[in-house]
Amino acid sequence: MRPIALLAAVGLVAAAACSSASPTPAPTAAPSQPAAAAPTAAAPPTTTPTPASVRYGIAATSLNFLPARMAVEQGFYKQYGLDVEILQIAAGAQSAAQVAGELEYTTAYPPAIRIAANGAPLRIVSTLVGAPLFVLLGRPEIASTADLRGKAIGITTRGGAQDLATRDILTKLGYDPDTDVNILPAGAQTPLLVDALVNNRVQAAALSPPWHIRARDQGMRILASGPDLVKEPQNGLIVHEDRLTQQRDQVRNMIQAEIQAIRFIKENRAATVAVSRDWLSISDAEADASYDFVVSALVPDCAVDAEGIEAFMAAEKADGNIPADARLSQVADLTVAPEAARVVGVSR
Repeated sequence: MRPIALLAAVGLVAAAACSSASPTPAPTAAPSQPAAAAPTAAAPPTTTPTPASVRYGIAATSLNFLPARMAVEQGFYKQYGLDVEILQIAAGAQSAAQVAGELEYTTAYPPAIRIAANGAPLRIVSTLVGAPLFVLLGRPEIASTADLRGKAIGITTRGGAQDLATRDILTKLGYDPDTDVNILPAGAQTPLLVDALVNNRVQAAALSPPWHIRARDQGMRILASGPDLVKEPQNGLIVHEDRLTQQRDQVRNMIQAEIQAIRFIKENRAATVAVSRDWLSISDAEADASYDFVVSALVPDCAVDAEGIEAFMAAEKADGNIPADARLSQVADLTVAPEAARVVGVSR
């Protein structure tokens, strides 16, 4: 982990000079003349510590990670003494990088749950997005979800929220994602997946906003909505248990900043649309059309969705990916987010 630089304080000390008594008598002053005011002592200098630099991994440039982006844009992290560098890291690589000390914070739930349930020292401490922000679209020749069998279904990369949401949607539609369709990665950036769909390299894909709007406007057919089919948390803050133990205040501050960011998003549509537009290089219309879809899935108090995580763990146990006796306490800490919510005055 890289060291955090500290800003040295530079103090200026003002010395007041005292004059000695003179042997020559001083001129006589009129009795009514007021005495000269004593000089005011200079206030002691204050020290402003350098913000703590932390690296924060997200899986894609996507509105799934809008709270983190807004916390940077509006200075909420800085309010808590944090200089947050957001880095795009493939979901499947985030947990290993975090265990190795290359990232302080990550967001990819599926790999973190798997590795933590198998003994890695990672803990989920918040939920930012409580439902899959994805819409399943197919090419024009795909008339309905019944036509997906045997088709190529595109994802960004394996192991992340988009991969998980795609599989969950297909399962809810009655497909076995491993045998009934052919799941193909198109690349970490969502526009690459849109391009693959439009150019028939894949025949369907689950796209996050605003990309589902862009694909629809290019003739792709909306087949199903993730939030209508799947109730499962998608991402949130993940930390190393050493940081949670030794720098709990910093972890709580990260969550507080993101709670404030979510509150800002909900209360400031125009500003949120502008940030979304500039961040994703999309049109005002696309950003505005995405707003309601995104806001409805954000978790105002960032509380960990324990029920949703346990449901995911049950599925992972059934598939043999995590031990049958793995417990929620091995993958999540439910106590920090409520502390942060109380500080900023947010409640369920």
